[in-house]
Amino acid sequence: MAKLTDTQRIILSKAARREDGAAEAPERMNKATAARVGASLVVRGLMREIRAKPGLPVWRMDDDRRRISLIITRAGRDAIGVADDAGEPQPPVKTRSAKPSLVAATAENLPTAGLPRSGSKQALIVAMLTNDKGATLAALAEATGWLPHTTRAAMTGLRKRGFAIVRTRHEKLGSLYRIVGDQTAPARA
Repeated sequence: MAKLTDTQRIILSKAARREDGAAEAPERMNKATAARVGASLVVRGLMREIRAKPGLPVWRMDDDRRRISLIITRAGRDAIGVADDAGEPQPPVKTRSAKPSLVAATAENLPTAGLPRSGSKQALIVAMLTNDKGATLAALAEATGWLPHTTRAAMTGLRKRGFAIVRTRHEKLGSLYRIVGDQTAPARA
């Protein structure tokens, strides 16, 4: 199966958390984008369209102005690695991983709501920043393959998710970045 985009993964994850399995379009998504994303999920068999019942979120309106909802399928649950309707966990779809050995960050000092997806480059950055010594911008950029400005932007995104990232000066290495403190509550940056 082809890889999922971040938007597709978010929509499937939110639908899987609902009891009725219905998908809701993200707030900032316009109607045209929602139609394209929904159509791609239906074509791949990860969601199915049904006529919207009372209480279900409406995904789109069809040509006859009928309300249509998207419902996650078993294949959709399998694609994101959540338990299916029978309650048995399914193995997650393999995603690209930069360096799996570095992604095993300790979970006790990370925010639970804003954890990056396992195996992602952001998870790699979190793993490197949870090291007691921290990491330099050059080391982070080299590990991810990103340019320095992209790496800094990723750290800013982590700060917005609640990670407390501090910068310290090292005589020989320059600036070192690391995650500090109790990360269970969002930090004020």
